Amino acid sequence: MGVAKLKKAELYYHKSVHEEIAAALQETGVCQIIGDAEGGPASIEARLSESEAAVADVRYLIRTLTPHFNDPISSLDRTLGERPIVSMADLSKLARETDLSSICTEVRGLEHKVGEVRLELSEARTNQALLESFRFLPYPLSAVTEGTRTLTGVAGVVKADQLEALQAALSEFSKDSELILEPHDEKTQDIHLVLFLTRQRASAILEACAKKGLSLLEIPSDFTGTVEEERGKIAASIAALEEKETALVRDMEEVAERWMPSVQKLSDYWNSLTERYTALGKSGETDRTLLTRFWVPAKDAEAVQKKIEAISPNVAIFVSDPAPDEEPPTLLQNGEYIRPFNILTELYSPPKYRGIDPTPLLAPFFFLFFGMCLGDAGYAIVMLGAIWWLFKKYRRVPLGIRDFVVLFAFSAVSTFVYGIISGSFFGNFIDSFLPFLVPVKNALMLVDPMTNPMQVLGISLLLGVIHLMFGLLIAAYDNFRNGQPIDAIGANISWFLLIVGLCLMGVAMGGMLPPHFQSIGQAMAIIGAVIIFLYAGREKTGIFSKIISGFLALYGSTSYLGDILSYSRLLALGFGSAVIGMIINLLGGMAAEIPYVGWVVAIVVIVGGHLFSILINILGAFVHPLRLQYVEFFGKFYTGGGEPFTPLTLSEEFVSVKS
Repeated sequence: MGVAKLKKAELYYHKSVHEEIAAALQETGVCQIIGDAEGGPASIEARLSESEAAVADVRYLIRTLTPHFNDPISSLDRTLGERPIVSMADLSKLARETDLSSICTEVRGLEHKVGEVRLELSEARTNQALLESFRFLPYPLSAVTEGTRTLTGVAGVVKADQLEALQAALSEFSKDSELILEPHDEKTQDIHLVLFLTRQRASAILEACAKKGLSLLEIPSDFTGTVEEERGKIAASIAALEEKETALVRDMEEVAERWMPSVQKLSDYWNSLTERYTALGKSGETDRTLLTRFWVPAKDAEAVQKKIEAISPNVAIFVSDPAPDEEPPTLLQNGEYIRPFNILTELYSPPKYRGIDPTPLLAPFFFLFFGMCLGDAGYAIVMLGAIWWLFKKYRRVPLGIRDFVVLFAFSAVSTFVYGIISGSFFGNFIDSFLPFLVPVKNALMLVDPMTNPMQVLGISLLLGVIHLMFGLLIAAYDNFRNGQPIDAIGANISWFLLIVGLCLMGVAMGGMLPPHFQSIGQAMAIIGAVIIFLYAGREKTGIFSKIISGFLALYGSTSYLGDILSYSRLLALGFGSAVIGMIINLLGGMAAEIPYVGWVVAIVVIVGGHLFSILINILGAFVHPLRLQYVEFFGKFYTGGGEPFTPLTLSEEFVSVKS
């Protein structure tokens, strides 16, 4: 298993059957089209233009109508596979019967009307707020908007701290101006006002006032009555506009209710056709034939070949292995128990086609590290219960999502096991509330992070050494496989000998291993150091350069020390999870002492607190072991860099397409 073997197929077919060929390739869902043609066939380009235009219409309708549509299938349900099951034939018939262009015209018309009404509403509400600020004016607004033969009026606002300066400036024009202020107090910041001026001196007065902080406000010219009269008119106008808006929105909802189920289905249909014609547009052509090249998994090649050859006798397909200089895309193909971990590799970068698939190598370590980081049997039971409910409720979960959920199910199993052997069940819930189970819990405990954290720290660091050394051995194997034995010994095995030798020396000196392991470790470390020293300076010319390179290489052992210490996070996260659980139980126990309602409060605190703790600690238990894989483990042997295998498939955002 690991990286799936691919075949390269060359498909020659008559143009008259290109639709059937395209549909067959897409329905198999296992063919990645190779784009090596500069210009697509004219017939396919025409169909592509048609489908892209339909996709544009569909996207517009979905974007516009979704806010007005009460979808009976929620986004979550749809993501988890609860979608209508239809065939491409059904969708094709629906596309022929549905005039997307006329629907778009109807919706655009309604959208335009709604936009106009909402713009009018916005203006009306702005004017309503403006009039609210000038309720203090005793005169009709025509005095401001029209004035008289000799007088004109302006409305404005001034900061409270500039009012005195403004009044002082107006005192020089006392015979040519009248100032009316809104009622205000010390807390008022902006003071609205109306200023009446003689037309002869208006320009000079306004210029002087502007220098003292006056900001003019424009009152619409059609406001001629009193403020209260105009406010009444605007209130009636707003009510009428709101009623009109409601009616238009109701019309939009009716359109959405009538067309959205069909539009959603057509979205998948036209997107499928667009992807199909985009891929087939990469085909080469002659006057009568087309040539399409594609990658297909070796295990599916024969079935695909039979399916295509059954379409027409005017078809020829040739299947071959990739050439040595070709770099096919990467398809990870692992067994049932390893496949859920594929996503971890894909999140980083898939391997190259001829490279090593690290998924089976990282899977057991991630499984173990997640359990140690979360480390609570009670939390594991909640996780498994939630996953069981999800699979019971949703019977058609897509494979990608199913694998991701199963990954957490596996991780919950390791969490449960580690929680049992570390004595953690919702923190110290058993000790606090179920004392009769304490003997059973203690009998199953093998480690105790709370009272003996150094024991767990030692286990974490030991796992770190094993993890890193395993990565070095994989790198050595890869170098041997690629015909580079010197690099395998000098860059990988040498460090394995040095690090393992130093660890054996330290453990033996600490009395945890028999004394003769100290000598074995010392010999391994010396041999590894010598190889590292010689390997680092092998390409240098002068003796001095060789020595410097060797010592610099040996100094790199400090980076291994840092890598090993990174695994202390396994202790830290597990310890943190246990401590948070203890605090929640402590708060719950204190709440239980409240008279009458204590147990109700305690249940809320304990249940709510542990649910929050589960969510937070699951995130940490996922991210930190992933970091150990990507930074420490992958850094020793894996670079990735492969191109993901992306076959031509049917779009299934809103529906599930059956064969």
